[in-house]
Amino acid sequence: MNRQKRITVFTFIVCFLITCLALPASAADKVVVIPLFGHGKPLKNIVTVAKADGKFTDPVAAVNSITDASENNPYLIVIGPGVYTLNQTLVMKPWVDICGSGENVTKLTGAISGDNEDESSAIVKISNDAVLSELTVENYGTNSVTIGAYSSNANGSALLLKMKIIARNGTYKTTGVYNRLSMPTMRDITVAAYGSGLFNIGVYNFGEYVHGSFRGSPRMEQVTVTGFDGTGINFGIYNYNCSGVMIDLDATAYGGTESYGIYNVNGSGSPIIRRSTLSGHTKGLYTGSGKTTRISQSTVWWGVGGSGTTHCVACDDGVGNPLICH
Repeated sequence: MNRQKRITVFTFIVCFLITCLALPASAADKVVVIPLFGHGKPLKNIVTVAKADGKFTDPVAAVNSITDASENNPYLIVIGPGVYTLNQTLVMKPWVDICGSGENVTKLTGAISGDNEDESSAIVKISNDAVLSELTVENYGTNSVTIGAYSSNANGSALLLKMKIIARNGTYKTTGVYNRLSMPTMRDITVAAYGSGLFNIGVYNFGEYVHGSFRGSPRMEQVTVTGFDGTGINFGIYNYNCSGVMIDLDATAYGGTESYGIYNVNGSGSPIIRRSTLSGHTKGLYTGSGKTTRISQSTVWWGVGGSGTTHCVACDDGVGNPLICH
């Protein structure tokens, strides 16, 4: 088992044990729990955040307190139930996993937005060699740009897992997840971007991750993503100059002057979509000039658009007809 898988398994074991603290006594008697909260002996390299009796009450302070994390000395930050309002971006660190107590139980929220499409307008900045899981991230900032989670030059070791990400109310552009020149893995997550601004984008994949001769794009599995209510254009997923592998998606967009479930433009990459449902009131799937999208075993409501090439295998239009691609 490789290093990231080992840490992910360890993270979930600990997070599972934490949830046992909330079980009724009859159920808790049947499991073994470890004293992450209260006045028990601290466990090595596990940092707790809680409304009471944790080592920290502020998730940002908990992350900033760690200065010696490495491949041979990884950390886990466990965040207890509650709503934690952040006044600055939580910048994740390599070899420091962050695990909430459940996506409906732990929420990181705040009004962090500005004029730039970078971490200064996001609740969380994603890191290489780190997992963010089992919580909700929500940004309700009302400046020009509002982002839920942001990554820059992140490789495949960055993982978003079993969580919700919500962004709303940016006056110009609202984005749930913004991956700039990055290729994180997103698995079993729900993303929404909405509000009355000009653009709402559930997931924005801008460019590819480049390392020497290697080029890579995000991988998305079991992701439900929605962009809606913008006055201009709404996108479920916007892929700009990148490819990516998208499996078991539900990508939806509606409202505004135009809306697209998945929008692939610029560059010569070939996005791959499998076993997914796409819906946009303009087009469910759009492929721009020079690009090729390959989609199989999927449903595309409102058809396929764009002057690029779309290869379809075993796809339908949502009402029982074979999908016509070009």
